[in-house]
Amino acid sequence: MTRARTPLALGLPAALAVAFLFLPLAGILARTPWRTLPSRLTSEAVTEALGLSLLVSAWALLLSLILGVPLAWLLARVEFRGKSLVRCLVMLPMVLPPTVAGVALLQGYGRRGVLGPALESMDVTLPFSTAGAVVASAFVAMPFLVISLEGALAGLHPRYEETATSLGAAPLRVFRTITLPMVAPGLIAGAALSWARALGEFGATITFAGNLPGETQTLPLQVYLLLQDDPQGATAVSLLLLMIATAVLLALRGHWLQTQRNGRGRGGPGPARGVTRDLRRASGRPARRGEVVNHAAPEAPDHPGPAPTPHPLRTTVVGATNTTLNAPAGTTIAVVGPNGAGKTTLLRALLGLTPRAHATPLRLGDKDMAEEPPHRRRISWVPQDTSLFPHLTALANTAYGLRAQGVPKAEAHRRARYWLNRLDVGALAHRRPASLSGGQAQRVALARALAARPRLLLLDEPLAALDQSARSAVRHTLRTHLADFPGVCLIVTHDPVEAVSLADHVLVLEDGATVQYATPTELTRHPRSPWVARMLGRNAWPGKSTAEGALLLDDGASLTAADSHEPATGLAVVPPEAVSLHTTRPTPGSPRNTWQGTVREITAHGGRLRVLVTGEPDVVAEITPAAAAELNLAEGTPVWVSVKATEITFVPL
Repeated sequence: MTRARTPLALGLPAALAVAFLFLPLAGILARTPWRTLPSRLTSEAVTEALGLSLLVSAWALLLSLILGVPLAWLLARVEFRGKSLVRCLVMLPMVLPPTVAGVALLQGYGRRGVLGPALESMDVTLPFSTAGAVVASAFVAMPFLVISLEGALAGLHPRYEETATSLGAAPLRVFRTITLPMVAPGLIAGAALSWARALGEFGATITFAGNLPGETQTLPLQVYLLLQDDPQGATAVSLLLLMIATAVLLALRGHWLQTQRNGRGRGGPGPARGVTRDLRRASGRPARRGEVVNHAAPEAPDHPGPAPTPHPLRTTVVGATNTTLNAPAGTTIAVVGPNGAGKTTLLRALLGLTPRAHATPLRLGDKDMAEEPPHRRRISWVPQDTSLFPHLTALANTAYGLRAQGVPKAEAHRRARYWLNRLDVGALAHRRPASLSGGQAQRVALARALAARPRLLLLDEPLAALDQSARSAVRHTLRTHLADFPGVCLIVTHDPVEAVSLADHVLVLEDGATVQYATPTELTRHPRSPWVARMLGRNAWPGKSTAEGALLLDDGASLTAADSHEPATGLAVVPPEAVSLHTTRPTPGSPRNTWQGTVREITAHGGRLRVLVTGEPDVVAEITPAAAAELNLAEGTPVWVSVKATEITFVPL
């Protein structure tokens, strides 16, 4: 790969900037008394100051962690009034002159400060004490931790935490087992920067805590004293601080700027590096030393645990999505509709994860879960991207819900192995999600959801991210295991094949309202909206029927149907294979419906071609490639369209 040439107008100032920053540091290296360096750094005053600096910076880091981690989570996860003001307050110590920060601390926590009398009544004195040095260091260092961790939390998609909540994990457990491990690089980077800043603090410390040997005289203050009588000693101690700061930055290797690279961080989209490793392994390359390859499926138990209890569903959802569901146990419902129809809002309302809609009541079996928090509803959710926890193995992912419900680890892993084996991914139990293919990840996600013993199962487009071969295999797996699921399952999908093949009933949502709730057979025969008809591959035109059998379409055209209907508003539905195309006008007689149009688009559909013709009305025809060649069809070709009256079905609305 060729490197782009750097423009001189940018390269020269950049080089000057590097020189400007490097020259003072090079001066320290050049003027360091190397021969006497060991004796100077091991002198009693320096070692005492170094020990005090390490003590103060460690306590300052602990204080920053205790206060800063919750604050970073609040700024990243919660919307509240005054949030911008709080963030400004957090960043303020970074831009304040250190001496001003010290004066501010005196006015806040000094003996005559705002909180001073209250602290003095408790025999707590902060100014001119080691505790004061800790407070001063934490005041200027905490923003580094908060900002770094907030950035990491903002880059972590909430779906991981929401998925953990749906599996039964309480908020604190989610934070401890999912959030913190996934933002660990940002937390470690922020903690290291905060510690380094506390170690090097000078201005706020000397102003608020003074310069008392053994109590507040930290290493930076020792440098200040040495400058007056021993410049070479000051340079030697400065070198020590410089080496510590450089070591911290080199260890972080840029992680203080971001926790993701090219969208491939722990919480980001896109494949992780382990995917490439797994693809190489699948292609026949021997595993490298240290890579775990589990060729044999782990032993599975004979049953997944206690016998499942049937849980019928009865609920009414109101808000941005409005619908009522009353389904017996063992029912699978496909939820379909155009983008923005409210499908995901429906799932999130059932989970209790959105304020935009509420499920009241939410009866699962004999219990109303509407007032229960999300982690106690026992509703398992499989997001579209699976949201497998990247820091856990497939086995630990599958056992997560059971562990959150208090099942002992050994028993939880036993049941998890059962479900992994049942879904044919038991051999992958010790792999992490990054080394799983799309189909394997979907199976593990389904195993995780089923292992948690849910009362209700929600699948959000479970096959959308898979290719055709993997989709067929996972669809078969879903069909097999949903048949045994004792509760109700809702599957959000845009694929009519999934809706028809997996579901007992289909719920159609448009603009947040229920348009149709029917069996797949009824939906196929009598779609009740143009969108449903188009999803099923049919032409559908809204209009009105007349007693004479004429259908007056809303766009001004008219059609003739074989069956007469009472005057009503409805849809004229025609399958695309019933539409004929001609290069010349058909002879009078049958078919009774003919009109002119122009070919706008030709697309492949399996082994046939779909031809979109604009006219009055627009229509989609499905023909063979041989017929298209015979008609010499191309975009822009004028054609005649014909439909037999017997092929038109009128569906009253």
